[in-house]
Amino acid sequence: MQKKLGSLVIIVIGLLLLLPQQSRAEDASFYAKQEVEKAWDALNGGDLAGALRSFQQAMVIDPQYAPTYYGKGHAYLAQNKIGLAVTNFKKTIELADPPMVEAYVNLGFALTLLGREQEGLKMYNQALALDPNNKEAHLNLANFYCSELNGTKAWEHIRFAQKMKAEISPEQLEEMESLCPEGR
Repeated sequence: MQKKLGSLVIIVIGLLLLLPQQSRAEDASFYAKQEVEKAWDALNGGDLAGALRSFQQAMVIDPQYAPTYYGKGHAYLAQNKIGLAVTNFKKTIELADPPMVEAYVNLGFALTLLGREQEGLKMYNQALALDPNNKEAHLNLANFYCSELNGTKAWEHIRFAQKMKAEISPEQLEEMESLCPEGR
């Protein structure tokens, strides 16, 4: 009986020692989230330098907070620093649990901008494996297939994106029709 009680005391003490660590991790994520929200406000307001400072601060607060890297990827895309965007979208994918479908879509877009179309294609398809109704992935696949002059596949994705209420301008549709006509 004495031995069981001693073991129980050790288990309880061990659990109590773990609680502060869990609490610190939750606090870090909370403050990192606040900093990421501040960064998005700056990014949406056109303050790229301020956005990157806030994303960097969030990363210092909680280096495991995936939305930080996702936001940094967007900021780098806006600055046309595609390689840095790729790095940050990859880090997002590595850390995000559950997976951030948007990170796959944006990584695919960034890779395509770098001329790595086949890698981009893989990312779009991974995004659709996670969320078959992702309209951005379908639009990007439509653009990919149109660049490959595969009108049949391009329009298959355009139609699906339209069904999902994606915003496609009449000018964009007209341009795609001229570049890769439906059914060809």
